[in-house]
Amino acid sequence: MTLRKLCSLFLTALAALLSLAVMGHGLVSAVFIDTRFNPVLSILYCVLPILSFPVFVLARLFRKLAVLQVILLLAWIPVYSALNWRTCASLGYCTTIAATVVLTLKTPAALAFVGVNLFGGAALLLNRIWRTSGNA
Repeated sequence: MTLRKLCSLFLTALAALLSLAVMGHGLVSAVFIDTRFNPVLSILYCVLPILSFPVFVLARLFRKLAVLQVILLLAWIPVYSALNWRTCASLGYCTTIAATVVLTLKTPAALAFVGVNLFGGAALLLNRIWRTSGNA
């Protein structure tokens, strides 16, 4: 097996595992979340991560769909931040919206979602570079 295939396989496997973890987080959240206060945000908070693994699989089959994973992340971060803001505002310890977004980005679920995008994108980029350089 060539170095290109090993690198691509490793990055793809890492992205797949993180995508499964993100989907699992969404499924667990869907079971336990209280949707009474803000149903739209709560449902989006659960559904967007659940879509992570199906989108990952589709992006492996149809490369142009890889941008959907980025769209999921960019839609989920504001939703998650808004829910975090709701919680910290009710407890009275919010400082700024930016601080809440940074706090959100430091959570394991958000880091895993970012990792899916980084590792999946890196695998696609490596494949494209090696394919265009004639080393395929």
